[in-house]
Amino acid sequence: MLPIGSFLALWLVTGVALAQNKVGTSAAAFLGIATDARAAAMGSAQVAVEGGPNTVHWNPAALARIGGTGIDFVRSEWFVDSQYHHVSAGVRTPVAHIGISVMVLDYGEMEVTTIANPEGTGELFSPQDMAIGITMARNVTNRFSAGATLKYIQQRIWNEKASGTALDLGVFYEAGVRNLRIGMSMSNFGSDMALTGKDLRRAIDIDPNIEGNNPRLGAELETDKWPMPLSFRVGLAFDPWTVENQRITISMDAMHPNDNSESASFGFEYAFHEFFFLRGGYRQAFSDVVDDGGLTGGFGLAYRVSNSATANFDYVFQDYGDLGTPQMWTLGVTF
Repeated sequence: MLPIGSFLALWLVTGVALAQNKVGTSAAAFLGIATDARAAAMGSAQVAVEGGPNTVHWNPAALARIGGTGIDFVRSEWFVDSQYHHVSAGVRTPVAHIGISVMVLDYGEMEVTTIANPEGTGELFSPQDMAIGITMARNVTNRFSAGATLKYIQQRIWNEKASGTALDLGVFYEAGVRNLRIGMSMSNFGSDMALTGKDLRRAIDIDPNIEGNNPRLGAELETDKWPMPLSFRVGLAFDPWTVENQRITISMDAMHPNDNSESASFGFEYAFHEFFFLRGGYRQAFSDVVDDGGLTGGFGLAYRVSNSATANFDYVFQDYGDLGTPQMWTLGVTF
């Protein structure tokens, strides 16, 4: 229980520093998008839920709970005609479980506009956000797991880009009573990000009142640095009702971010023969940000292809008010 106690102490200590509501004051906001349809359907209450390799987004330690090797592909039509993709894979080795994940938010092609050409210059550019992570997780005991993810993050727009590195840490504990699981994680602890690129380079004359000096010295405009969207999660999941071939799982998460208000998320999953799954939830309840949360729902299918391989399909419906109802699906296989 010592690692869990340490995590709680870290939560309390950082709570004072992160208590203020600073909406929109961090870089790489795309890191907060749910990485799979099952998690999104359960209101993103996932820090204590076992699943496929995409669980590393919520808790790196959960990777150690998968039975063997898994691959998940996620696609979503996101806001304003953008497209969201996430690919994750995990494999069990004699030493630990190893995982890799790639997250991409593609905004599509946009026209270049200027003051002189407000209708467009005829040029196009393609802004894009990307994160690549490598995860290592290990079962310390048959009930306790720990894991970490090292990520490289990049945001690109026109000829400029910002990049940085971040670390995710997580612990996972199975209490053994009604399949009670407890999870804690810290996400996106890393460097600040600032835009750099050729459009920020300028030729300047340090003192135009002096003749004979170099009037075109190389210089570069300095942009502000923005922190990573650091967040802390603690949650639990349990099965209040299980009978032969049927199960209900309830999950609850509390979230403490540095760029938003504190909130809680709730989810449930009904499983029939571990083949058909019905899910629902509520994301970011009690948030100070209006319309930041909302109801979610979805379903899933799992088909045993062979004695050692199972294919799964998951779908989620999410309502974001004026921003629309982005659709997301996950296709995966474990073996």
